[in-house]
Amino acid sequence: MYAERYDNHFLKLQASRDVLADFAKFTVEALQKPGLDKQLTSLQPELQAAYTAYSKGLSGRTSSGGQSQTGTQTEEKAAEAFIQHVKVTDVKLIRPYLVDHVGEESTFYPNKLSGLTQSPKSKRLTRYAAYTEMLTDHEQDSLRAAGAIAQQLLKAYVDATTAGNKSDKTLKDTILNLSPGYQAVAEVLWDVHCAALFVHRKAPKLARAYFAYDKLRSRNVKTKKDSKKSGPNPLDTSAE
Repeated sequence: MYAERYDNHFLKLQASRDVLADFAKFTVEALQKPGLDKQLTSLQPELQAAYTAYSKGLSGRTSSGGQSQTGTQTEEKAAEAFIQHVKVTDVKLIRPYLVDHVGEESTFYPNKLSGLTQSPKSKRLTRYAAYTEMLTDHEQDSLRAAGAIAQQLLKAYVDATTAGNKSDKTLKDTILNLSPGYQAVAEVLWDVHCAALFVHRKAPKLARAYFAYDKLRSRNVKTKKDSKKSGPNPLDTSAE
């Protein structure tokens, strides 16, 4: 009965895309408050990037209904293709550009180049999306062109990860319908959740302050009979 407490519940939230965007925005802003522990503030840039990419996806969508997606290649193959593009772009475009713009390297690689090319699986989508956004919004034409290619490769990666998740019915019914970009948001929200529980481990209920659970619809309420059987769950930090 406790196993689900160790799953990323942000991947299974039931709400509209706009509500989920507001939910994520609340946490982004909560992490900007002064005096927070470094373990929390260090996650703010990554969540900001994921939220921004997700929000842009909302403004550009053509319908509110989700569409099933099928991958034409494996997730690892898609990741390799994206990484190869990153390496080529680095050698041909970014390194020459940085000769005259030395202080801008962190703009391209907030986690260094290796943080992008050797990104752990759980961080890939967030970092790939942030990198792609940075290129497509750049003032230099050649970098924007590289960004257009990165967008295509990012879509291929998203399609591949989606195909890999088809065996999980819950993920299929939630993430696919919410748009692939939300998965990146959910992964970072989980990081914040875990960090907040650690930082406030002496008073874990304080971890709820970083999340706007009140924006979500209420979970199914148990009957008194069920409550007596199971008892309160000390690990449950979701909204009541």
